[in-house]
Amino acid sequence: MQERTYILQTQFLLRSLTLPNDALLTCLLPHIRRSGSHSCWYKLSKSPLWAQCLPHPEQLDKRTLKKIQLQFRQDNLNQARSSRNSILLSQCRPTISLDPILWLPMTRTERNRCIRWRLGWLPGGKLELCPRHPTQIFTKQHAISCLDMHHRLQMPETVQDPLSFLLNRLPTRILCSSHSASPWFIRWLVICTILYELDYLFHDKDQPPPPFQPGQRFLDWLPSSLH
Repeated sequence: MQERTYILQTQFLLRSLTLPNDALLTCLLPHIRRSGSHSCWYKLSKSPLWAQCLPHPEQLDKRTLKKIQLQFRQDNLNQARSSRNSILLSQCRPTISLDPILWLPMTRTERNRCIRWRLGWLPGGKLELCPRHPTQIFTKQHAISCLDMHHRLQMPETVQDPLSFLLNRLPTRILCSSHSASPWFIRWLVICTILYELDYLFHDKDQPPPPFQPGQRFLDWLPSSLH
């Protein structure tokens, strides 16, 4: 929300510099841009995003401003990901983009499970004991080992969160080659099955029945994306 505030403030300041010469605000600019004016315009100009638009903000066009804003957001994301307490964020995509789990074809339940895993809500909330290991707390790290995610997803043990690792590599656009699409026919089926089992265990139910056509919508979309 703070980033959005800075962006709106910057857009306002930039528009104020491109008003017609006979506009009242244009006439006031030489005065309100001074530090001694204590004006709202001067206070807004102290934002970190506006500082990146200097020293000649009047010469900025919309495309350049958009690039500056994107770089500003990316820098903030990098800083947040490097924080010691940003465990969940550090497992997400490292670039500013729309996460594919929000638009790729899948059922509502499958999308819900992906999002809950991202947010740390699956497993999450009140700490419970694992139905399969009654002496172990059912945390995210325990779920990774309990469901044997590294082996099932064919990922090395050096990858801390294999499920998030693969979710970060979901296609962000329509695939153009069978070479890039073929691994997902296996990966996505396993991912949906693991999330299904995880959701089942989270509700204190052991030995879930086999899921019915897990990830089928995404699998049906893959061949069509190659045309």
